[in-house]
Amino acid sequence: MIRAELLKVTTTRATKAAIGVGIAGLIATQVTLVTVLPALASGAIGPGREALGDDLPAFELTSAAAQLAAVSPLGSSTGAGSIGIAVLAVLMLGVLAGTTDYRFGGIVPTALAEPRRGRILAAKVGAMAIVGAVVGVAYAVVSVATLLISLTLAQTDLAVSIPDLLGVLGRGALVVPLLGLLGLAIGILARNQLGGVLITLGVLLFELIAQATIQLVTGSLPVWAQLMPLSLGQAAVSPGVAGSIPPLIAVAALAALIAVVTAAAGAAMRSRDI
Repeated sequence: MIRAELLKVTTTRATKAAIGVGIAGLIATQVTLVTVLPALASGAIGPGREALGDDLPAFELTSAAAQLAAVSPLGSSTGAGSIGIAVLAVLMLGVLAGTTDYRFGGIVPTALAEPRRGRILAAKVGAMAIVGAVVGVAYAVVSVATLLISLTLAQTDLAVSIPDLLGVLGRGALVVPLLGLLGLAIGILARNQLGGVLITLGVLLFELIAQATIQLVTGSLPVWAQLMPLSLGQAAVSPGVAGSIPPLIAVAALAALIAVVTAAAGAAMRSRDI
């Protein structure tokens, strides 16, 4: 059944578009933040930092921390929970994978061929995990290629150690399929593509608004306020920052959160009519 679900995901135009938009968006983000901004700051292009003044965001690639942040497969970001095109695209990919059967009626012959809803869900999860892993590797390749090209143009040495670099890339390639599975579970719960997209956007916006409000009220962002999908994804990929959730714990927490949502999707699939 996984092969059949893979065929559905890889042959649908909407899912192909989501993958393409994600990769293109990541390239645009990385080129802008990792290549263009440092070049503007150094004066290699544009009028130079003195002419631009405070209008130019500070972004340099000389330190190991900056290089690790720049190589994130989720897209370079300075926020704990920020929405990038790459992240949004992989979530939409999952939503599309979870709702396509319901939209085009493919769920009926699927249920006739395999009446056990649990196996249908397992096949969808397996297919999404495989596709998400491939997309995650593609994101990692784009990120590291952009960083290396930028360092070459700026004539800057690679300051980060290879194990740390591989750690960020590996965790990023793992987080991408996890986010895809979150989108899949939301899609199965919603069954409607528009509803799934709106629910996903609502969850993401709620996280951003809630964290901004908590930070304004308390003056900091407590650990409990970081237990949300975007923040956990960013924490999982980051090399570890004081005050944030450790990377491996963030990966485990994100996986646990997705397991709960997927279990809810499975319960809904078993209890509802096709």
